[in-house]
Amino acid sequence: MKIVNMKSFYYFIINGINNDYKDFFYFSEEGSVFTGLATLFIFAFILISIIFLNFTIFSNNINTDSTISNNFNFMIEDYNRNIPILAKETIGNISNETIIKGIPCYNSTDVIKNRLQSILNEKSKKYIKNNNIIIESEVLNVYNGKDPYHLNIKTLVTGKKGNMEYNNVIESVVSIEGEKDPLPFLMCKNHPTLEEDGRKINYNDALSYYLATSGLLNPYVYENATASLIIKRCPYDPYIHHGEGLCMKNCIDNGYFHESADGSCYLCRLEGKGGCLHYGLETFISPHKVRNVTDRSISGTDHVIYQEQYPGDAIQIYYENDFYEILILDSSHRAKYGMI
Repeated sequence: MKIVNMKSFYYFIINGINNDYKDFFYFSEEGSVFTGLATLFIFAFILISIIFLNFTIFSNNINTDSTISNNFNFMIEDYNRNIPILAKETIGNISNETIIKGIPCYNSTDVIKNRLQSILNEKSKKYIKNNNIIIESEVLNVYNGKDPYHLNIKTLVTGKKGNMEYNNVIESVVSIEGEKDPLPFLMCKNHPTLEEDGRKINYNDALSYYLATSGLLNPYVYENATASLIIKRCPYDPYIHHGEGLCMKNCIDNGYFHESADGSCYLCRLEGKGGCLHYGLETFISPHKVRNVTDRSISGTDHVIYQEQYPGDAIQIYYENDFYEILILDSSHRAKYGMI
């Protein structure tokens, strides 16, 4: 564009603004300087507005995608967190049903798998209905854990929402502590007079009947015997400390269980097996109180009474008001628990 010449500008200043010079001031031979600048500013403003708008939309899309992704991940994590909780409830329900019916599980792993699978299927339906997220699972395996107080459950979990997908095998560790021991009720099912009070088992004459019908030594020692109902890990470890002071009495009063290579694992307890090849548990069965510590009968750990059935001798646990609290133990269990 031409720049306004100085002479014209001089006359403009001298004579004041008139229509001719106003037109001349705003226009050159090639167009308007100020209109061009204004157009440039408007174009720049529109361009900046478009860039800002696009950035805002892009940012909102990112935030929306991030929110959807976070929601999807949260739902998957929530589903996975519920597997061990539902598994523990399932195991507890199966144990209670086994006790009430007096019928052992034919295959405890399959029973737990199938029952848990049904529960997870119902939960998956709720996720689709309430959250529009497809989550499916398949219970692959139920097996003994790192110690006899735990079970492991492997579950294949898949999820899908839009273009987001999830696929992973979840291994859940489920504690059996706090669950009821079904074994005594299954072993004494032919004469089911035993009772439980939510904490302990009172055999009444159920155990003495079981031993008598098996032709075992002095079964009446176990008339009105008691044992633990709830699976609880014994804190007195190593076990040899049971021979110190009142440790053994405290153990029996609290109904603790102990690890045992010969005892039945929890899965086999659900199947009514007094012993198994797995690393398992054992607990004491306490005879009624006596006036003389002279009795001899079957050694009083549950797996010995229900499977091996070898004899032991009475040992004093506690004395009060002319009565002794006793256990019948064989030499190997005496050594294990420091009762020599």
